[in-house]
This record gives sequence, structure tokens and C-alpha cells, in this order.
Amino acid sequence: MLLMHLGRDVDARLRRQLSAYGLTPRHGYTLSHLCENGPTSQQSLLDVLDVDPSVLVAILNDLENAGLAERKRDPEDRRRHIVEMSEQGRSALTAMEGTIDTIERELLADLSPADADQLRSLLAKVRSPAGNSCVGD
Repeated sequence: MLLMHLGRDVDARLRRQLSAYGLTPRHGYTLSHLCENGPTSQQSLLDVLDVDPSVLVAILNDLENAGLAERKRDPEDRRRHIVEMSEQGRSALTAMEGTIDTIERELLADLSPADADQLRSLLAKVRSPAGNSCVGD
């Protein structure tokens, strides 16, 4: 129950902070994936984000309208779309990561550096109900 309440509170705080940039956690996760993996097919993003296609279209529409990402036709297969992050998207991702770092520092402020590292290590071992590691989901 403690993790549930803490998670809900941190999620609400993160959403409030990201909304100042016009972003949601899903926008941020999409940008993060594009930053780490480079241009990615829209189908691949569907698999990674595990969302309904209509939800992905809404996320990508938001990112494109804000100038943070762009969809292009794949020159090798015109039926496919490739999604690429813009420089403005990189800036937004940097701001988002700064927000996340601030929230994490405040959340762990009462822990020693060793305790904070141990907590991160333990949380990385926690499994979701589907049996997958929760980190990076």
C-alpha cells in the first residue's frame, strides 16, 4: 500500500510539473525512446508504449504540433511512418529530465546516498504483475 500511495503522489506531482511544458509522462517516455533509439517506426512505438493505435496517434499529433517530433514516410516502405525527434524535442526532454531529477532528489532527501542507491537497486528488482521489471516500463 505504501508504494501505491507514494506512486500515486509522485505521478500526480510529475504530471503537474510536466504540464508546465505541455507534456505528459507518455509524451516524455516517447521522446526518451526516440532519443535513445533514434528514428523509430510508428509500429515499433506501438509495441514499446503498449498503447492503442489511436492513443499513439494522439501522442504523436501532440508532439508534432508542439514541434517536438516529426513523422515521415519510410522511403523503403511508403506504408510505414518513421518518427524522429526534433532539436526542440531534445530541449523539452532535457527539461523533463531535470524535473524528474528534482522530484527524485526531493523524494529521497531524507535518505543517505547509500540508502538512496540501495532503494534504487531494490526497486529495479521489483516485478510488475506481468512479471516484467518495472524499471523502464
